[in-house]
Amino acid sequence: MHQRSNAIRVGIGRGLLAVMGVAMLCALGCAKAPRQASKGATTKAVEARVQTPPPTLFEVNRRLPPRHRVLKAQGRPGESLVIWRVYYRNGKEVRRVKVREEVLEPPQPRIYEIGVHGHIASRGAVGRSGAFRTAKVLTMHASAYTPHRSGGGTGSGRTATGLPAGYGLVAVDPRVIPLGTVLYIEGYGMAIAADTGRAIRGHKIDLCYATRQQAIQFGRRKVRVHILRAAPAAPPPKPPDDAENADDAPPDPDADSS
Repeated sequence: MHQRSNAIRVGIGRGLLAVMGVAMLCALGCAKAPRQASKGATTKAVEARVQTPPPTLFEVNRRLPPRHRVLKAQGRPGESLVIWRVYYRNGKEVRRVKVREEVLEPPQPRIYEIGVHGHIASRGAVGRSGAFRTAKVLTMHASAYTPHRSGGGTGSGRTATGLPAGYGLVAVDPRVIPLGTVLYIEGYGMAIAADTGRAIRGHKIDLCYATRQQAIQFGRRKVRVHILRAAPAAPPPKPPDDAENADDAPPDPDADSS
């Protein structure tokens, strides 16, 4: 009887060892499964030099006629060094994450001097600031109106912000362009978002003209609208290095002094 009990205990022990061995093998197999699934996945650090486009700056010049624009400085793109962590699977890129960006050469702004219509020259931010930078450019569907009923206006002569309607005050959707925003509209000039309209929704803009004939002549067209923010005036562009060093250069001993 005693020998039989010992045999049972030995059998149970061997069974437990077998179960534990199977469990360990399963655990090892499960642990190896993700590695096999991720086989072929690699990462690599990639460096790239990227050009930064020059920002656009508008400087108000009240001596210029309205709608006139003069290029003051061409500007120059900048350059940055960007480091990416790129993830590959089976040799194909699946994702990249920017790790660091270092500015090697800051961009120089492209500067325009622009004339301002007298109707808005002293209003809002236009009257308070002499320089503006482009924060964003939108392509919008433009129409035209006049302050009078015959030209699509309300007939009151006042905009939604209370300003007297006139050239340079335009109607927008405030959800897209907040009222009071200073704009530069290519082909129209500097403007202030000061009015609204029932039909002006989304990327639509209504430009105010002085006469009905001017509004009809403009019709409907796509325009590029610069959303402007007040900015300090840009410093004068630096002269080329050769010009800077010209005055400091020693006289040429072989030059003819006569």
